[in-house]
Amino acid sequence: MSFDLTPIKPGKSGFSRIFACIFKQRSKLIKCPTNINLTGKNILITGGTAGIGEFISRGLHAAGANVTSLSRGISNCNKSVKDVESLNCDLSNPESISRVIDYLSSKKFDILICNSGIMSKTFQLTPSGLERTYAVNVVGHHLLYRLLIDKRMLNNNARIIITTGEAYQSHSNTAATINTYNGMKAYGSSKLANLWQVLGLSKHYPMFKAIAIHPGVIASGFANAKKSGFYHWLRTKLLISEEEGAQAALIAATQNIPNGAYWHNTLGIVDLPEDDIAKNPVKANEQWQELETICRPWLTSSEIN
Repeated sequence: MSFDLTPIKPGKSGFSRIFACIFKQRSKLIKCPTNINLTGKNILITGGTAGIGEFISRGLHAAGANVTSLSRGISNCNKSVKDVESLNCDLSNPESISRVIDYLSSKKFDILICNSGIMSKTFQLTPSGLERTYAVNVVGHHLLYRLLIDKRMLNNNARIIITTGEAYQSHSNTAATINTYNGMKAYGSSKLANLWQVLGLSKHYPMFKAIAIHPGVIASGFANAKKSGFYHWLRTKLLISEEEGAQAALIAATQNIPNGAYWHNTLGIVDLPEDDIAKNPVKANEQWQELETICRPWLTSSEIN
């Protein structure tokens, strides 16, 4: 199977894009080829033993990769992912991230998949004083890839894949601390931040390949959604499965997608208009500086300019 990597222009309105994410999503899903070969590749993934992450790990392991998963709680894996190295790491805690990177310091990775994400329903602060959704979805991943870069634990041309989502469209700013809280808004703004992270990586570290991915709208246990009962049954009819949601990450890990691209699970490479907030270089740079400042105590170098 060959992929058409011609960029596709998305719908003009936010509503049309959100509707397109769900309508006939399963029939339009772009799937990863089954003949991928990652023999000998070392891959680090956050949240790689539960939800979508479990199916990403399955696909990577089946292709011959050595997979290491970082997660706050170590989930029970199915037999097909029993060989994944599972390590405890709390992305809301910089010390936890620093410790696990020190533990892995003898390894070099070919691919980093920033898959973990949360949506805290109530306002919570981390020990560092950051809003928890932003701390996990954005700051934790920034510190993770910056430590890997600092300690030269990423191979040349390594890929850094970051999960985002179309929920970003209704936001124009992101913040580590906020005065009023709404779980959906906090999550959506973190997805905008993820797109800006890809812009920042493409600018500051062009020797790596940074890719944003939209896995789709998935019937999962995300945000403590129940995986039983009528509403779960209805969601399985309207939304895609976790296994189908894993396809975007597998494609980004194995196919020739350009640096800085945004891969959408049904559209392919999305050609965002220049006035789209996700492409705003000023705000992306401001966020990069903020993240570097937050993470500075754990870094040996700082990329603020």
